[in-house]
Amino acid sequence: GRLAMVAITGMISQNGFFGTTGPEMWLPGSAFETELGVQAPVGFWDPLGLSADGDVDTFKRRRASELKHGRICMLATLGYIIPEYFKFPGYLSPSLGLKFADIPNGIAAVSKVPIEGWLQIGLFAGHM
Repeated sequence: GRLAMVAITGMISQNGFFGTTGPEMWLPGSAFETELGVQAPVGFWDPLGLSADGDVDTFKRRRASELKHGRICMLATLGYIIPEYFKFPGYLSPSLGLKFADIPNGIAAVSKVPIEGWLQIGLFAGHM
């Protein structure tokens, strides 16, 4: 009784928030069932129903965004690990007498790098 009531309430709220109920998201029949990455036993995994409309252009844009953000995360991980083992020789800011070796690892580096350095990083990233 109560468990079934909680389950039905959860399905109704999911339908209200995401536009799909539990059984609908597990059923095959998506326009993207043949795409790369679809695997048994789950099939095409779209728990929020973002691809329910079947728009191919939106699907391709979201897939490209997912790849891009995954690669950015991998680079960020490398940027966190590599300074543990290697630092450039010389000065980061000769006018401030700040060497690369003086910069701490991790999030503590944010407060040590001068604002001009952050502007250079931002301009470089914007140029990419």
